Amino acid sequence: MTFCPERPGCFGHQHPYEFDGFVSSGWEELDDGDYAAVVGSKDGCSLTLSWSTGRIGVVEADYWIADSATNLIESCALGQSVYDSDAWTEAVELEGKGKGWGLTAVGSDAFRGAVGEVVEASCEWNRWYLDEHVAVHGWRVTYERERNEAVMAWYRDAEGRRRIEAVAGPLRPAD
Repeated sequence: MTFCPERPGCFGHQHPYEFDGFVSSGWEELDDGDYAAVVGSKDGCSLTLSWSTGRIGVVEADYWIADSATNLIESCALGQSVYDSDAWTEAVELEGKGKGWGLTAVGSDAFRGAVGEVVEASCEWNRWYLDEHVAVHGWRVTYERERNEAVMAWYRDAEGRRRIEAVAGPLRPAD
């Protein structure tokens, strides 16, 4: 399972999520009284599992990235199908940073109501909105204390581009 092969600095995600066959780390007590165990790795960082909630974390035990292994799998599958597809064109803002950096003018919640949410792939830290014209992915960066949201959007046709611009503002002319 991988994310964002085109994002600058990710180098095609040569290090996918890797799950262990069993829990070998033991369970560590967290500040809130829950317990977490190492169940795999991502880019050399531990993947953790919450005993009480089933959440999946990365980097540190309480940096949650998914509500469950199923949620992580659904999000990764959707990400791979959109990020890697020639059918989708990335939305790049007129004054944004450029391809691979996403939208900076709006958060993913701005698309709520304009595009349906993919509940199976979404959680508190990771939102997906999708229909036949528009795909939007917003996620909270787990290794930052403030957990700033990064937002990527794609469109398939002129209708999708128009709908993204209605929410996020003008986009750069298509390449």
